[in-house]
Amino acid sequence: MLKKTILVTMSVASFSCFAASPTAHSIFATMNKRLSYMEDVALYKAQHHKAIEDLPREAVVIKKAGASAKQYHLNARSVERLTRAQINAAKAIQYRYRADLLTKTTKQTPKDLNKVVRPALIKLNNELNQELSAYLKTGHTIRNSDWQRFQATVNNRYLSRSDKRMLFNALEHVKR
Repeated sequence: MLKKTILVTMSVASFSCFAASPTAHSIFATMNKRLSYMEDVALYKAQHHKAIEDLPREAVVIKKAGASAKQYHLNARSVERLTRAQINAAKAIQYRYRADLLTKTTKQTPKDLNKVVRPALIKLNNELNQELSAYLKTGHTIRNSDWQRFQATVNNRYLSRSDKRMLFNALEHVKR
């Protein structure tokens, strides 16, 4: 009986580890989820008369990304480069959405930037670093052959093909 219990426990534990292994697709999905908050950010900033570009805040985000990278044994500079690319893509989404707001009205209430959005973005940045670290640790890399999957997964309507290519190129350069 004890042997069966141990065998079942080991099987479940090994299956759980296998199921939790990140894939290129899961990394892309996490990035897409992060970018999905940008319309809320744009709307919040529009309703509160705030500029889209906030260079001091960007510097904080990049610095925290570097610290998070070290925690997950990633090369800090490569993660900072990825973070800059994500910030640029986020700003592109915000500017394009704000442009649409000039001709369209919305009754949508944005999520609170400080209480909801920023904590979610910090969590997603850490998840992205954790996934990238685990993925790279197993010998995988983001390769050009992943581009089609990336384009399909990172699907914000305000991202251009060149925005996506910038993000993908930064992902390709993330190292442990």
